[in-house]
Amino acid sequence: MKKFLHIAALLLLAVSCEIPFDLDQAGEPKIYVQAIVKGAHVHIVPLVADPVGKASHPNTPMEIQVELNGESLSVLPQDSVSYSASFWPIEEGDEVSVTVRSGSLAPVTGVTRFPPSVVVEDFSWERVQVDTIKAVEVSVRLDHEPGEEEYYGIRIHRQDHLLLPDHTYLSYYNYLTPGYILTAGDIAKFDLEDFVQVNYDDHYLGGRDFQPLTLVTRKQFDGDTYRFYINSFDTSILNGIRGSMPGGQTGAAGGGIISGEVNPSAGGGGQVNPPVIPIGRRTIIHISLSRLSPEFYFFAKALYQSNFDFLANMGLVPANFTWSNVEGGMGFVGAISTVTLDPIDFTEYFQK
Repeated sequence: MKKFLHIAALLLLAVSCEIPFDLDQAGEPKIYVQAIVKGAHVHIVPLVADPVGKASHPNTPMEIQVELNGESLSVLPQDSVSYSASFWPIEEGDEVSVTVRSGSLAPVTGVTRFPPSVVVEDFSWERVQVDTIKAVEVSVRLDHEPGEEEYYGIRIHRQDHLLLPDHTYLSYYNYLTPGYILTAGDIAKFDLEDFVQVNYDDHYLGGRDFQPLTLVTRKQFDGDTYRFYINSFDTSILNGIRGSMPGGQTGAAGGGIISGEVNPSAGGGGQVNPPVIPIGRRTIIHISLSRLSPEFYFFAKALYQSNFDFLANMGLVPANFTWSNVEGGMGFVGAISTVTLDPIDFTEYFQK
């Protein structure tokens, strides 16, 4: 309870004061790069970042070099701001390095190793109810107990298909946050560290496309099993915190508290009110679990902290939560390995 009251007190401070301060805008432009190894591809987004207060240059000519275990790969432009290199196969421990050059700027280089695949031994779910709280408990058992330096990410994607009276369908989707508290009696266990999220669109971390990835560490596991709830008590707590953010900021831009249903205006096809009352509904839940390289995890967590650190945002502590494994510039080179679990048909459970 003390932890929750502390959070509430910080929220009151956040919405009641502004502290102006000057920024030191000195410095030279640097190359900023995000490079993510996923499946058989590495996706690279390089930019030239000027000091604070000046614009970046997404269309600056770039020279990209990608190596897999020391062997150069062909790099092709994908659009005006991104590049891609393909390879097959890639195995656990394979090293990928990315180097970016642009004009007279200092070149940047980052290295990552492909993480092990996620091996799920058992996946199950069941309906549970305590007092008036109805939820779904999901259990994912891995082939081993995660170690201290293993990092995961989970994404829960809900799809609803409404059957309208004219026998046409209206479909929409949203993203859900895994919960860990089933009743109000467990509120003392509420910890914001359990809900570290960052937007990830399968190519870029921290963008505005609302596709939250929740970071998971050994802390959330019970031995080799990861259990969480859908529609649990802490969902309402998260929604309350989100609604109290100053200026309506939810953290959706780069990470932060993102939970429950979301507006289409938040960038992601959220729930909408159908024009007529539907005569049928089908609800499907899709869950993906990813193993993250340390570089991916620490950069994602830094994005979350930079967007949802109460004390730093109020100027009460230094904003020192940046993280990078890129030499000569800014950004990160990381990797992610993802497994998609069997879809869950929640049609009966979510019927009104």
